[in-house]
Amino acid sequence: MICVLSSYVEEDIVEKVTSTVHTCLYRNNLPAVRQYLETFAILIYLKFPTLAEAQLVPIFHDHGMRQQALSSYVFIAANVILHSGELVVQRKHLNQLLPPIISFLTSHHHSLRSFTQLLVHTVFSKLWHILQLESSENPSIERRCFQDLKKYLAENTDCARLRVSIEGFLDVFDPDISGTPPGIFTARIESSGFECVPVSVLERVNNFLNDVREELRHSMIKDSATIKNEGLAVRKHEEGTEEKIVASQDFQKKIIPHRDLEQAASSNGAVMGNNDISRLLFEMEEDDDTFNLAVESRKEAAETVRQSRQDLIVVASLVERIPNLAGLTRTCEIFRAGGLAVEDMGVVQDKQFRLISVTAEKWVPMVEVPAESMRAFLQRKRAEGYTVVGLEQTANSVALDEFVFPAKTVVVLGREKEGIPVDIIQEAVDVCVEIPQLGVVRSLNVHVSAAIAIWDYTRQQRVRSSSSSSSL
Repeated sequence: MICVLSSYVEEDIVEKVTSTVHTCLYRNNLPAVRQYLETFAILIYLKFPTLAEAQLVPIFHDHGMRQQALSSYVFIAANVILHSGELVVQRKHLNQLLPPIISFLTSHHHSLRSFTQLLVHTVFSKLWHILQLESSENPSIERRCFQDLKKYLAENTDCARLRVSIEGFLDVFDPDISGTPPGIFTARIESSGFECVPVSVLERVNNFLNDVREELRHSMIKDSATIKNEGLAVRKHEEGTEEKIVASQDFQKKIIPHRDLEQAASSNGAVMGNNDISRLLFEMEEDDDTFNLAVESRKEAAETVRQSRQDLIVVASLVERIPNLAGLTRTCEIFRAGGLAVEDMGVVQDKQFRLISVTAEKWVPMVEVPAESMRAFLQRKRAEGYTVVGLEQTANSVALDEFVFPAKTVVVLGREKEGIPVDIIQEAVDVCVEIPQLGVVRSLNVHVSAAIAIWDYTRQQRVRSSSSSSSL
């Protein structure tokens, strides 16, 4: 809507409009939202060229500006330079806007540095003749610096590879159609293939994963049979063999070390006396007692685990992919989440789910909450004193490293790709939290995001518990 309205902005309101745009660009927004804001700003500055230098140069000199916002302004400035209609205006923009942009080539922020490399290379490639015309007015050292920089950006392998991956960001903008409905709905980054792959590639990947899973199943069956046979071989070891199994002094926590087997009889074929039989029966009774104690101990341990669960509930009713659900179940069990909500409990019977979850579903409390019942479920939890936290990038989301989780927290996860629906965010979520990102790709996998958030909640609770213990 704002892209269409850009042609109706007149001089009497343009400063107020651009002020609002700057506020929006400074906030956290989804990449698709920022793209429309950037397009709108470019169209405004092309229509009112004198504003570009007056407003963009001070922003570039503001060293406290957020890096994500600077990436947008570099994109805006480069397009203003490239698409200025008059040669005189283009030269003026080049002189005023290019020098402060050059400094961002040294930025530690990956996204800002990458965009600057791409945009500076594009400006050099298309407008080098203008720089050459003015070369007589520039000191020779400046000319040599620009020449070497242009050559490096053009020929360096890493820069070239980076351009291939993100050059679509520049290609989608056309000043003649970007403010019209056809341009808005067709000239999007997604159409360039930047965030998607052909279906044929996905099919090949899926076939490969299925083959690997099948090989893994066969390998596990084979390993199980081998271990069983080796166990039988130990028990049937022939008399006179000098081999002896020595237990390792150190071992992985996941492995239970095998106890040294006591000899059940003095030798193969020997006849037991009454004393031997009595001793053997006594040892068997002792083993039975030990087994019963172990069972009781395991029950007590399981009950302790249930009682020590955290007041954290993860709602994954919108998550559809089985690997993500299985991974979430495993993560929730490892960090003792108080519960996991899924849309359909039948998923725990899926073979792929079981392979990834490794029995975690037997230990973490799970509940079925269909997607259409999410709002009622979240509102009920709010009434019970829980704070509902949406893991989503929004205009007002809080960075994860700045957010303090309440002890009683419900974490809501969105759908793969689409995220959390707007109505859920507005009606059932107390606050949205996002994970700060430094790269170009716009979001993390939903299971990875959830795992990071669950761990940060756990870390904060551990620190809080440790501080309370220290004060006592």
